[in-house]
Amino acid sequence: MMKNHDFFLFSELYTCYYQVVARILQEAGSHPVTRSRLEKLAGEYGYGESGLSIVPQLVSGRWPFLESDSRRPGFYGCRLKHPVFPQPLTNLQKSWLKALVSDPRFCLFFTDCQLTELNRWLEDTKPLFRVSDFCLFDQYGDHDPFSSAMYRKHMYVILNALYTRQLLSLSYMTGKKRILACTCLPCRLEYGQRDGKFRLYAMSAGTSGRRRMDVLNVARILSAEETGKFSPEPVDVDAFLNRALCREPVVLEITTERNALERAMLHFSCYQKKVERLEDTGRYRCTIYYDKRWETELLIQILSFGPVIKVLEPESFVLQIRERVKNQAALGQPQTHIASH
Repeated sequence: MMKNHDFFLFSELYTCYYQVVARILQEAGSHPVTRSRLEKLAGEYGYGESGLSIVPQLVSGRWPFLESDSRRPGFYGCRLKHPVFPQPLTNLQKSWLKALVSDPRFCLFFTDCQLTELNRWLEDTKPLFRVSDFCLFDQYGDHDPFSSAMYRKHMYVILNALYTRQLLSLSYMTGKKRILACTCLPCRLEYGQRDGKFRLYAMSAGTSGRRRMDVLNVARILSAEETGKFSPEPVDVDAFLNRALCREPVVLEITTERNALERAMLHFSCYQKKVERLEDTGRYRCTIYYDKRWETELLIQILSFGPVIKVLEPESFVLQIRERVKNQAALGQPQTHIASH
């Protein structure tokens, strides 16, 4: 039946229109729907004008998937007798998936049985790319041990706790080699591309009973045990983080040289920021709001840009920049000629 009709809207694989029609047919297959309902579904799962393009084709019969309900005029049901539009993967999609499987971080989100089955299914597929095809620079070398059995176990427990809002009992090694034990609620998992580390945002109660948001390096977790206790409501992580932001943000002036703006936006993507163009110079003013705990890391990141970034304020941050450059010079290291006012 499908051969004799024009399906030019589906010329691209599983496009938006394809998904919209699938949603419509799924609902029409469970119960007849009105034209207004068809238009609403098209608007919800497509673009604003999707209903104008899709619905007339369906109700007119040009796309022969719907039929009028003889008992209820103005209602339409699905004509298909089998599941709506199976979506087999193309060779390109399988090749891309094979490439993802080779990423060492991939195993953190799947069990050994799932990985074995996936590798068996893709055993005759060539990867679209390999990790070795990419040369990454400006990266730390001490990435988290993604393949470690203990690390994977902790990630599994953390991910499950994030989905179920379950409190965990953690044992943690601090940067000063102190072992801390706490009961906390995992709220968010974050990955740092630059340092190759997963960080866990977890809420716990201090000695005064006041709640605080801690940021834990997953690699430093020594044990993670489920408590069987659950939080009834999700935590507004952003609200906690906003309260921890410095009152004086770092203000930068970014030149248009060497793709500086694009690089900076990518580099500082994890920070809250505001960017505006300076009409008189054509340069950009970037205001970065950051947690005081990450000040040293932010300072190092800014230094890595060299002269394409000028630090304007605050004065305390500018002084730290100058001190860093001065120390580099004293040690005989190549200086990062970053500008400051």
